[in-house]
Order: sequence, then C-alpha cells, then structure tokens
Amino acid sequence: MALLYIDEADASLNRGEVASGETIQEGELVVSNGDGTYSTADPSASETPIGIVVHDPEGDSIVEHDEDYVDYDDLWTYEGGENFYYQPLASVDNIMPSSLSDNGTDPEPSFLEGAIVGYVNINGQTEIVQEGYTDDAGDTYNDDAGAGDWVALGRVDQRPQETRIGNAYGIRIPTRLDSDLYAQ
Repeated sequence: MALLYIDEADASLNRGEVASGETIQEGELVVSNGDGTYSTADPSASETPIGIVVHDPEGDSIVEHDEDYVDYDDLWTYEGGENFYYQPLASVDNIMPSSLSDNGTDPEPSFLEGAIVGYVNINGQTEIVQEGYTDDAGDTYNDDAGAGDWVALGRVDQRPQETRIGNAYGIRIPTRLDSDLYAQ
C-alpha cells in the first residue's frame, strides 16, 4: 500500500508514534515533534513535512486495523499513542499526495506537468493545490503568504491521467520533491 503515495518501490519506511490528541490519516504529511511523536504538518505554521503516512501491509499495524480495512480506497487512521509507518521525504524523489477534495464550493484545482504544488489544509486534511490556487472565498495559496496557508513541496512530475479524462478533485498527484527542501 505504500506505493499509493510513493513513486519508488525500494524506499524503506520508518515507524513513528502519533502525538497525544492527534489523529493522522494515511496519505497525510507529518512533522516530528522532537519527543519521538509526530503530528500532521501545518501549513499555517509554515512547517516543512518530513514524511508521508503510508500503510505497510507487512507491518504490525495490520493486526490493529484489519477489521477497519474493507476497501482498497479506505484510508487508515491512527490516533494518539498508536504506531504508524511513514516514508521519509528525504529518501525519495517523488511522492503522490492527494489533491484537494471536492467540498462543493471550492473550484477544481489544475495540475499541469511542471507546475509548482504545495500542501494546504482546506478540508481538515493534508491536500495539495497548485501555486496560485484561489478558493471560493477568494483566498490565494502561494508563497506570498496571502490569506491562504500553503507550503511548497515541489513540481508536478507528470500530468495525471485523471485530469485528462475526469476531474482533478481527490486524486493522487505525482510530485517531484524540491531538492532544496529534501536534500538526500
């Protein structure tokens, strides 16, 4: 399942513990709290994430959550004190985070190959949008730190097939990480 979010098959995973009071879902970007626990990255604090949460089907978390995993598209959720697996971003070149989900009001994002993308927290979860995205409230998301909180991750590595045949809401976007942020 890790390959849903990582575009490299041989990357090794790390294990972490969710901070008390936190809830982290598969696919979210995380930061270290410095005490051995992890939280969801917060674009309003301009946090550069260190990893993306993945499901390791060979790890021990399968025992804890096997009754919750019903469908291929179900996301695994981890609560405070639980262990989870994440892919360190410094050890990969490409990730595939989810784009903005359709909340019924915000316009559909656009993902052209080479476009700069960053993460946001518009719908209560980690999602990505292109630089300059403007939501329904008129907030623009970019490095100018306007009303929209946004942190750059990298560039669209290839135009997603879904945007050619459907819409760009809630799809995984192949993203080449910014080498200045994630030096290996």
